[in-house]
Amino acid sequence: MRSFRWLAVFLFALSVFAVNGFAQEEKKSTKMRDVEAVISAVGQRTVTFQVERKGKVREEVVGIDEKTEIDKDGAKIKLADLKQTDKVMIKYAPDAYTPAVSVKVIGKGELKKAGGDD
Repeated sequence: MRSFRWLAVFLFALSVFAVNGFAQEEKKSTKMRDVEAVISAVGQRTVTFQVERKGKVREEVVGIDEKTEIDKDGAKIKLADLKQTDKVMIKYAPDAYTPAVSVKVIGKGELKKAGGDD
């Protein structure tokens, strides 16, 4: 009887920890964002882009990996095919250190002075 009680307590504790673990996994999921931006630089594994936010031009960097989908006119292209001043739609999680999900070239843009008027 005593071993049965310990087994019941152990299984209950295990289920509580499992539920908490799943709940924390859900909290860790980051919100993806699509932004329209202009590429200011292309690195070996990164893209630096300008995006206008709250009336100011900001520069941000996003990582690119083998899972990132990069396309132009419906055809897949490589990171090296991206050029400065390409206007793109970038899908990424801005609050996470994860690579972009996708980069889609939608035209040509114009680079502006980053930082805006302070």
